[in-house]
Amino acid sequence: MSFEYIEITDPLYVENKEQTGEENYIMVRAKQYSDVPIKIPNWVPQAHCFTTEFYYFNNIPASEVYPDDVWVLSYPKSGTTWIQEMAWLICNDLNFEAARATKISARFPFLEIGLQSAALHFSFKDVKDMPRPRFIKSHLPVSMLPKRYWEVKPKTIHIRRNPKSVAVSYFFHSQGIHYRGSMDTFLRSFVREHQFYSPYHAHVIEYHELRDCDNILHVSFEEMKRYLPSVVRKVCQFFGKSYSKPELELLYQHLSFKSMRDNPAVNFENPKGPTKGEPFIRKGEADGWKKELTPEQIHMLDEWTKERVPNPEHRKLFE
Repeated sequence: MSFEYIEITDPLYVENKEQTGEENYIMVRAKQYSDVPIKIPNWVPQAHCFTTEFYYFNNIPASEVYPDDVWVLSYPKSGTTWIQEMAWLICNDLNFEAARATKISARFPFLEIGLQSAALHFSFKDVKDMPRPRFIKSHLPVSMLPKRYWEVKPKTIHIRRNPKSVAVSYFFHSQGIHYRGSMDTFLRSFVREHQFYSPYHAHVIEYHELRDCDNILHVSFEEMKRYLPSVVRKVCQFFGKSYSKPELELLYQHLSFKSMRDNPAVNFENPKGPTKGEPFIRKGEADGWKKELTPEQIHMLDEWTKERVPNPEHRKLFE
């Protein structure tokens, strides 16, 4: 077995799990990780929060990876859909018509979406059967990527985001799918690393501490918000693509917040969620957390980052 399964006994989780809709969460730790080229001395991967659906996914390490794959990796709610749409268009000659006609989930399937629902256990098949070059999204930590990923090293973009922005966006996203608790309960669970795919800081740091992985381009949500053309130029260069100024202007327009929010191919919702909640692409702000969080919640999240990230260089990743 490639993974160790650990029951969550935290009193906060135990007390609230049925009320919040998280009763089937479990911590999962990779047991085989020697292939990961990480620079952290004596590194041992932490356990990550998933659901019990993970029991069905022991075949993750054996998944095939091809040299012409394009991967987007991230912790949830870090700007993943935004960078997926950018990467897909840049790699597909700015085919806006095709992008608008086909949902991003079909053009750029989510490798492990089956972890979220027993009805979606065939998600690996969607990726396996996709015509090459394949476009693949994943939120998996470095310790859980397929073994072949480290041999093949396909072109990959990793995107990160300020943890306070992630926390707020993740709450509203979860509320639209299954979550029935308050924001405060969610945040207290988040800093205890008991939200799906947590721990957050470890995910980001480990991707930035990989050795000899020039196949990975690192970008941030905040960088994209400040000056989108700069990120577009980096992504074009990364994939060896070049476009005219008028073509790029059309791309900037397509990737604007209003365009993304109004585009049904990327802004999907879950009609079966417990509440109507917020739209999938909600506000698209770099520092919207300042208006959404109380001073106490901001302090809690800041102290959490200080505790989890003692290295000053690593802490710059979370600014």
